[in-house]
Amino acid sequence: MSSRLTYLSSSHRRRSVGVLGALASLTISLLIAGCAVAPSTGTAATIRANAEEHAEVGALLGELASQEFEDKKLTSLVAQVMIDGESVDTVAYGEAMTGFPVTAEGRFRNGAVAIMYVAATMLAMADAGLMDIDEPISRWLPDLPDADQATPRMLASMTSGYPDHLANADFLAAQAQNPFRAWTEDELLAYSAESQRLFAPGANWDYSHAGYIILGHVLEAAGDAPLEDLISQYVLDPLKLEGTVAGVTAHVPSPVVHGFTAERGIFEDSTYWNPSWTLPHGAIETTTIDDMTTSFDAIVGRGELLTPESYQALISTDLIGFGAPLEGCRSCHTLTSEWTYGLGVFLRDDWVMQTPLFGGYQAAVATLPEAQSPMGAVTISVSIVPGPQSYSTAEWDGALANYAANLATELGRQIVPQNPPPVPTPAH
Repeated sequence: MSSRLTYLSSSHRRRSVGVLGALASLTISLLIAGCAVAPSTGTAATIRANAEEHAEVGALLGELASQEFEDKKLTSLVAQVMIDGESVDTVAYGEAMTGFPVTAEGRFRNGAVAIMYVAATMLAMADAGLMDIDEPISRWLPDLPDADQATPRMLASMTSGYPDHLANADFLAAQAQNPFRAWTEDELLAYSAESQRLFAPGANWDYSHAGYIILGHVLEAAGDAPLEDLISQYVLDPLKLEGTVAGVTAHVPSPVVHGFTAERGIFEDSTYWNPSWTLPHGAIETTTIDDMTTSFDAIVGRGELLTPESYQALISTDLIGFGAPLEGCRSCHTLTSEWTYGLGVFLRDDWVMQTPLFGGYQAAVATLPEAQSPMGAVTISVSIVPGPQSYSTAEWDGALANYAANLATELGRQIVPQNPPPVPTPAH
């Protein structure tokens, strides 16, 4: 293993030992308690089996992550595996910026991971009686076109039909010309509004960032509070995600994991490109690998924070078979069991995921819920920053493969061979 692969933070070492140490401590506690009541052979065997399982998974994570780091010539890679609520291991390879090793505490942009937080916030607000997700959004946004037909559920499931501003050529040109520009939500929605509506609300499926901006406005009206505060109240604070911070500027809290890209024809530091175009303001976040893993493990993996009905809505597969290709529609297609959409997450067979890639950052978080797993909920998180040789010139000019998603998938296939995620296809 080269010296480039030795950048592990002290907290990583503590975390790696921590799981096995906790299991060992539990064994000692049971043995001490055995002075009064003898521990069952089955309990001790289970503890040993869990320790061995976690050690094997930790070794696999290190092996596959270091190989990916070297093979793809990455700038940095941070990854974590959590099983049944416990962090099994975390690894960190490469540099956060030239001369500074990346650590497990590094902050990076989480992109579409926060879309799940928006959907979970919506469902938690519905559980609290603040809104009905099947009521027309005209209740909150009466002046919005088609508001009498669209619902919060449609917005969250990408079936509302509001065009994505990222499908507008004029917007893409403006963003490429100046990636440091601070966009307002009104500007983004104006690009959406000037685009042709291709289908009525509920009639097809099309990925739309603009739809989530509209959903953010709905939640603010229903909750009578800024979206940032609502997400904190219903998601971040209950899960103690202290490393996840919202903001509409280009600021990234320290320690910063710098992003790099050659999307504009030269390999450059893209850390401070403004992310204001990406999501509803209040849901544009930076995070840590532990927060990203913890949130999906708790909400997606084990159904925390939501009622059983809302949890099932979040990871619903009801859209399998829905949707169809449509001329002029960038992402309209028929959803299948290998790629379908719930509310703020996509599902690949039984695995629930998000795989953001933009502006020099790429990430993936993949969860197998406990009901579908032989070993409790399994969550895999990966954050990657490419290097100048990670892609060919032709690849930099086109749609980039998400190496984080590929690694998360391969880890899932080897950790849970009984129920593996499908291999990613070029379309997804």
